[in-house]
Formats: sequence, structure tokens, C-alpha cells
Amino acid sequence: MGTGLRPDVSVRPTAVTFSAEAILSLIATAGALVAFLLMLEEAIALRQGKDPMSNGVRAVVRRYPRVTYVLAVVIGMVLGHLLWP
Repeated sequence: MGTGLRPDVSVRPTAVTFSAEAILSLIATAGALVAFLLMLEEAIALRQGKDPMSNGVRAVVRRYPRVTYVLAVVIGMVLGHLLWP
């Protein structure tokens, strides 16, 4: 008890290092958050009788298929780079 020194706590915080697993986890968390927000917005929009945002996303994807393809390739390259041993 008290303000004594604690040997199990380091004196200075260490620098944050990003490993491949941490970056992959951040990408997966961001993707899950985007999917959740789109589903939430769609549920609210359908309840109010409006068009959901996912219809707009679908229209943009159909309007610019090459950009969508390039984005999919870049995501695949990043994931392949992080997961390949």
C-alpha cells in the first residue's frame, strides 16, 4: 500500500510497434465497424420508409467497376503481404 516503487511496472512506456497481426486486426475491426454501421443505417432507413445508404453504395460500385476492382486488388495485396509467411 502507499506510494512505494512497484517492480512490476516499467519506469518509461515503451514505443508502440505495429506488427502484421496488429495491422490485420485493425483492418478487420474497421471492416466490421463499417459493415455494422451500414446494417444499422439500413434498418433505420427501412423503418422510416427511406432508401438505405447501401443502395447508394451499390449504385457507385456499379457505376465505377474498375475502381472497385482496383480497390479489391489493393486490399488483397495488403492482406496477402501481411499473411504470407
